[in-house]
Amino acid sequence: MMRKNGGFTLQERIPYEWKLAFYSAFIIGLLTHLYIFVHRLPNHDGLLNIYSSQAKVTSGRFFLSAASGLSTYFDLPWVIGLLSILFLALAAICIVSLFEVKKKISIVLISGIVVTFPSVTATFSYMFTADGYMMGTFFAILAVVLTKKYRFGFIIGAILLCLGVGIYQANLSVTMAFITLWLIHDILLRKTTTKELGMNVLRSGLMLGIGMVAYLVVYKIYTKYLEVSITSYQGLDKVGTVTFEDFPDIFDQIGQDLKTFFFDGFVNQTQVDFFEWLNVLLCITLIIATVTVLLIKKVYKNIVQLLVLVLLILSLSISFYVVYFLSPEAIYHILMVFSLCVVYIYLVLLYDAVDVRNPMIVERFISWSTVVLLTLTIYNFGLIANIAYFNMELKFERSIHLANRILDRVEQLDDYEDAKMIHVVGRYQMETDLSSNIIPKKTPKMIGSTGEHIVIYTAHFQKMFEHFLGYKLEFLTPEELEVFNERDEIKEMGTWPSQDSVRVIGDVLVIKMAE
Repeated sequence: MMRKNGGFTLQERIPYEWKLAFYSAFIIGLLTHLYIFVHRLPNHDGLLNIYSSQAKVTSGRFFLSAASGLSTYFDLPWVIGLLSILFLALAAICIVSLFEVKKKISIVLISGIVVTFPSVTATFSYMFTADGYMMGTFFAILAVVLTKKYRFGFIIGAILLCLGVGIYQANLSVTMAFITLWLIHDILLRKTTTKELGMNVLRSGLMLGIGMVAYLVVYKIYTKYLEVSITSYQGLDKVGTVTFEDFPDIFDQIGQDLKTFFFDGFVNQTQVDFFEWLNVLLCITLIIATVTVLLIKKVYKNIVQLLVLVLLILSLSISFYVVYFLSPEAIYHILMVFSLCVVYIYLVLLYDAVDVRNPMIVERFISWSTVVLLTLTIYNFGLIANIAYFNMELKFERSIHLANRILDRVEQLDDYEDAKMIHVVGRYQMETDLSSNIIPKKTPKMIGSTGEHIVIYTAHFQKMFEHFLGYKLEFLTPEELEVFNERDEIKEMGTWPSQDSVRVIGDVLVIKMAE
């Protein structure tokens, strides 16, 4: 409807598909993750980052501080959670726009996959930085949309890719995976010409090349001119040292990672859960759907595009785990594999392409299978998320009660008021059947939310005592610590919970958790 002056309202200018994607993502996202948004459940890193600028320049994440600063540098779960869902909802809009998705059910399924995927849950276990990471994911996907939609969109796309990778390097995988899926979609479902396909490959390559060169330039400025020392974490200090001799081992690792994510119980001879069975059905449905589309669309008649299609499908594994090719010491974990969601989204796109006016029997089977299968998958992702958050609550409760017990013991010492600094020796081992056995078997291999407690090193005890129990102590310097550890008094102490496991030596509170 037009206004009297001939213009359109903003709401009328926004496509219905975008609004449905946004609302679906926001509602499903809130329903899935509300528990972590309204509870204060830090993990081991969150305990150290209750207030932090997130200046991770030494990790190559030069834009993370600015991205996380949108919610202030406090760990505010509700604020960070809402912003995170906002960025994921915008990412869902980008995906719907990129593939020109029309069916309502398709849009809802895509939105559900985006906001419930296990990588999102794992990121929310690091709540203090989650909004920055979700912004990076949004940038990584938006870069692909701009590259497709506009003639020179690859330039802005390159800038967004640079910023997205500057938030988290794994966003390179996200961009590459969605580029690959875009090209596969065009060959299978849009009957693109070979010339158009070649231009899309060129523009995508330019976006990736310019974006990563820009990232490397910033990376070099920080390391060379600002004298920032890059951390050895995840092999970041070894970037660029991978050789061709490493490739066989890398591909073996990629194969193992893919099998572990989708079929862990089957390939590693552990408990097979609902997650693995759903993925088995997913693969079967994907194969049937892909072959059906190949035959119906007669893609096999264009040999060049058929070969390109095969190469694109094979290259997806490289896109998913591209960081392996950058550093020989890189290790992928659940936070880094959001790009794997394209496998589920690919099935949605095949469903969206089915002609509802006169579908074949096999297409009807694929359609119903897709809707039921992915609805159950999204529901299961939601269950995985809440199991993870449930364990985080158990971890935090155990940790604060452990710290309280230790502090109670400290206050019974005659000289506890002399303590000005803290030193914790060893790591406390705790094992319960629920957190150590049952929960890990019911979820994919998560990080951040797993484990028994969050007080691991001296810094964790110091922050727990200060922020949650109001008992402030300082740290020893590395030089002081090296000398202090050689003292006979420490060697003679027992380990927690023995009576002599807590002592004040000079002005240092010593807690001996293990030898």
